[in-house]
Amino acid sequence: MDKIYNFLGFLIGSVCHYRSQVTVQNLARAFPQASYGTIKQYRLSFYRNMGRVLVESVFPFLPKPIVESAAVEHLQHIHHSKRNIILMIGHYGNWEALNKLPLQIDIPIQALYKPIKNKLLNGIVMKLRENYGARMIPAQHGIRTLIKEKNNPSITLFVADQFPGHQNGLPMEFLNQNTVIFTGAEKVAKKLDAYVAYVEMEATTRHGWKVRFKTICDFASKTEEGFITKVYTQNLEKSIQQDPSWWLWTHRRWK
Repeated sequence: MDKIYNFLGFLIGSVCHYRSQVTVQNLARAFPQASYGTIKQYRLSFYRNMGRVLVESVFPFLPKPIVESAAVEHLQHIHHSKRNIILMIGHYGNWEALNKLPLQIDIPIQALYKPIKNKLLNGIVMKLRENYGARMIPAQHGIRTLIKEKNNPSITLFVADQFPGHQNGLPMEFLNQNTVIFTGAEKVAKKLDAYVAYVEMEATTRHGWKVRFKTICDFASKTEEGFITKVYTQNLEKSIQQDPSWWLWTHRRWK
């Protein structure tokens, strides 16, 4: 499979030049001390990994999220106490693989998403995402839906590294850049007084993904304003610094 990933990465990045300039600019800004050769290697590794994620997206039966039994038991213990769980993730690794968590965790799981404008394509993507038991909630209805259902405890996945606009969010330094961070997940967590954790993903061979949950807080309502967002961002930054090749560098994060 490595040869296939390498070929797809070459095709995407070097033949089609898919957002190649944006990728290089983002990498150079995030790692200002890195040499040209290092940035080039980060770029090549990123597009190779994009090839793997593309294969796993086309064949969604391939990716296998792997969660340790102790982590599953911990989440189930929180759920049994009739409390909601917020899991904050980034565009790191294959975040779509987390839609298969219902196969390992016996708790209702849902994720917020932005509908695709093309209704046919949106329907296909939705079917793939919900095929393993996860429920998709349109982002524009997310807060209202979760608050309405707060007495029916569940796990909600938030992709929280999107650009919220210059007038929204929390200003922070992230990857050596002044960055506005999305705060929607924190606001929902506080309203639900949820348990909140950062999801860390590590790629293994044969389409496996080790999934770890790093606790951010046990009771969101007891945290200071901005605490959850800051800790999430620090965790994501650490993941990216450990292996830059798995973050979505084609995203225009700094506008």
